[in-house]
Amino acid sequence: MFLSEFFKAIMAGIIALIALLSSFSYNGAKLSKDVILNTYNEFIQVVSSSGISKDEDLVGNREFGVDTYVGNYHANYKNITKDEVIFGGTSLNRDNGNTIRLKVEVEKKSGNIEVISMLGNDQITLIHDTGEYKENIYVGGKSYYLMIKVKDFTGNIKIIAE
Repeated sequence: MFLSEFFKAIMAGIIALIALLSSFSYNGAKLSKDVILNTYNEFIQVVSSSGISKDEDLVGNREFGVDTYVGNYHANYKNITKDEVIFGGTSLNRDNGNTIRLKVEVEKKSGNIEVISMLGNDQITLIHDTGEYKENIYVGGKSYYLMIKVKDFTGNIKIIAE
């Protein structure tokens, strides 16, 4: 929830800044809406990556793809309790398309696991136990994060996001 409130505060500040900047001109030329929106989009993309777990804080190995929304993650948990945000970000329009093909495989031996998709204000549990999940997720204009929550969990997880 903190992340959501953080982004709302940033968005309010940016919108105020955009309104202010739109009344100014640079070398006699007004700033276009596209320039302002593209600058805003780039800014929120950079800031949003701070919500993703750092590589050194992950149990497994993650390799990002073309951006922080996609890549591969493999982990072998042994009686671990923690939350990990594996992929995600915030963008008005993602440079590489707004649809992500997601495939998650969980092999549970013991404990609890939840693989959660946080899309805007919606939080959906994709896997709550052993199983497989395959789906295309539309992320345009919203924040999107893929999170793993484990409690005393032993097992394996494999994620491919393209």
